[in-house]
Amino acid sequence: MRVALLKPRVDRVTVPVKHPLTKSPDEVMEDARRLRDQVLKADQRVRAVTVSYSQVELSKGYWSTDGRDLEMSYTISRLSITATAREGDVVASAYSSVSTYMGYAFEAFDVNELAKTVLKRLRGQLRGVTVRPGEYTVVLGPEVSGVFAHEALGHLAEADLATEGILGRLRGKRIAREFVNVSDSPSLDHPMAIGLTPYDDEGVEGREVKIIEGGVVKEFMNDRTYAASLGEQPTGNGRAEDFRSSVIIRMRNTYFKPGSLRLDELLRDVKEGYLMLSVMGGQTSPDGTFQFGVQEGYHVVNGEVKEPIRGAGIAGYTIETISNIDAVSRDFDVRPGVCGKSGQSVFVGTGGPYVRVSRLKVG
Repeated sequence: MRVALLKPRVDRVTVPVKHPLTKSPDEVMEDARRLRDQVLKADQRVRAVTVSYSQVELSKGYWSTDGRDLEMSYTISRLSITATAREGDVVASAYSSVSTYMGYAFEAFDVNELAKTVLKRLRGQLRGVTVRPGEYTVVLGPEVSGVFAHEALGHLAEADLATEGILGRLRGKRIAREFVNVSDSPSLDHPMAIGLTPYDDEGVEGREVKIIEGGVVKEFMNDRTYAASLGEQPTGNGRAEDFRSSVIIRMRNTYFKPGSLRLDELLRDVKEGYLMLSVMGGQTSPDGTFQFGVQEGYHVVNGEVKEPIRGAGIAGYTIETISNIDAVSRDFDVRPGVCGKSGQSVFVGTGGPYVRVSRLKVG
């Protein structure tokens, strides 16, 4: 088996922690209880709240016969709220999380905003209206466009899947308008870009992979084995969950790049459609189909955001959906995630601007 060759390099990477954890486990539990009670007491319709917190200290070393001597250390913390509420026969559930490499998440973020987000989603679902199934103009918020970039497109652009998949057959071809750009990067200037990978687990320096550039399918993520077999340079996407796991091709921080428009300019031309701000749960398949459940969305009529919706979902074919993107906003945000593949889990970031899709199935 051939692998792409690397030049010798010695490097030590330590990601600074701006908010070190100085509290005892009991004090962390008290912070979690306080946040839980805040959500419970904010609305009598809230029936159950779970607050979860985890923090891991990661240290990696890579030494090889080709002269690579690399060490990296960093921290990943994760804080999440899951809640359910009920009013009459209507039951709502909502989830929101933050995660960062900056240290103790209770201090790195405004947890009051996290609580407000969960409550807003619960209340929206309780009073939300059901949608009339059909094809609509849909504006995807940064969280949703990021999930789409990762789940629906990103996996198709991993070389082990791309070479035999639908995206591999489209390399070098235009599938979207010139302002559509999707990349996977080892780092982003954002506290929740937790797919931090200065070097991958094969000792390769991370670089930006331009999956779609100017609307054209340009390149795929690879590891050293696929790089050698394809005659390409390695991209730094060889990752393993831990030292016991095999290195496979994985995403890091996958995102749509921002455009030049304001959100109101995207909404202005929507006669009837939807603004989708958050999804929870979904499925994608190698043939390029996807479906996501919507946990926060709104009806849009004549450019105005109206009532919230509940029990809705979006579905489509990845290539068709990308070709139907007709506007991209200047906004940009990143959300954290944990990606599973071949029984392994790794930290990732997903991001993007507001993205308008001219036709998308809503049901």
